[in-house]
Amino acid sequence: MSFPQWFAGQVMVADALNARHPRLVQQENDQTVTSSVTPVNSEIVFTPDPNATYLYWLWISYSATTANGFRWQWLANGATFCSFTQSISSPGASGTANTAQSVNFRRPANTTGRLAGGSDATSPPANFHSAYDQGTFTTDGTNSSVTLQFAQAVSHANQTILRGGNQTRIVYQRIG
Repeated sequence: MSFPQWFAGQVMVADALNARHPRLVQQENDQTVTSSVTPVNSEIVFTPDPNATYLYWLWISYSATTANGFRWQWLANGATFCSFTQSISSPGASGTANTAQSVNFRRPANTTGRLAGGSDATSPPANFHSAYDQGTFTTDGTNSSVTLQFAQAVSHANQTILRGGNQTRIVYQRIG
């Protein structure tokens, strides 16, 4: 069912009309992780309405070596995600950003980390790669924030970089 359903004679209010507009949150700065598989918070943070259902599209730009890769997950107390992801299989194959790679399409569980491989042989990695995460999420009755977290797929001294400067972004839209 779409959100909201209007009926003849009903009074429309601005909050209800504005709730269905798409929202954009973007990563402004590069963030780097080394020697750690412990997720850190990105700049992608937002607070959805309680008791609602959303569509979302996440576009990730990252750089990683074949030794460490990239991992992302959602910190979303009060929200359940139904994700469909696409990324370079981890570990990735060494080469340029245009080197052919195996690709992984997944439907991970709500709390499962999503993995992506890199292609650089040395650090700092210079190749920019993409990973995609889209689907729906439903919130409970709490007013809780949603945060994109990331880490290395494998702990290594090489850098893993979540790219900012409008490279990584999420668009989300209330549908119920």
